[in-house]
Amino acid sequence: MTQEIEPTQSLAQSSALEDWINRQTWRFAKHWLLVINAFMALFIGLPYLAPILAHYGFNSAALVIYRAYRVTCHQQPERSFHIFGYQAALCHRCTAIWLSFFLGGLIFILLRHRLRGLPFHWWILAMIPVGLDGGTQLIGPVYELLTPWFLTGFAIIVWLVLTVVMYKQGVRNWQYYLFVLCFPLGMGYVHLTGVRFSNWQLRSITGAILGFSYVWLIFPMMEEAFKDLYQGLSERFGYVDLQE
Repeated sequence: MTQEIEPTQSLAQSSALEDWINRQTWRFAKHWLLVINAFMALFIGLPYLAPILAHYGFNSAALVIYRAYRVTCHQQPERSFHIFGYQAALCHRCTAIWLSFFLGGLIFILLRHRLRGLPFHWWILAMIPVGLDGGTQLIGPVYELLTPWFLTGFAIIVWLVLTVVMYKQGVRNWQYYLFVLCFPLGMGYVHLTGVRFSNWQLRSITGAILGFSYVWLIFPMMEEAFKDLYQGLSERFGYVDLQE
């Protein structure tokens, strides 16, 4: 015979689980910035631990890291930093993006109560440098396969269509129009100058601009959201932080 669980016991277990989940959510809402910064330190550190492990003969451990980060990065050797002759598991641009994201998180510790979030239409501008640098490099080989005039004309048509759509939708922020304008300008630049290749300095600078802008855009919103969540759970369940 199977042993039946008493209803009161089942309810008690369910209540205990619910209380545990609420309490962990309350704690995370209090320390969310610490958790994210710790995660980012690990995330940006592991790709550079991989070549060190490979150098000292821990090839299996290094291979696990390389394979895990292959989901997030192309890992092309010529676009990656090297340690002891082994490439890191992140490319120049990805390194700059995530390292600046981590550094931005550390800076936000000091500014979390004073910094206002970056308006979304200004964040659009932060994507322009990385879009032009990376986009024109990617488009270059395409110009060798298709007629340059065709691709440039296609870019202009897309720009005109998007401009008309945005105007009819009531978009009045010039940052959006500048962002869309970069598409035909980038095509035209490659058309006139030929195939171009970026370098590690440009990849690092453009990636850092994008990474810091992510923090400026997202973290102030997260701060407000988790602050409200923390206060709401404290008032509802009477949780008290002994350190306060």
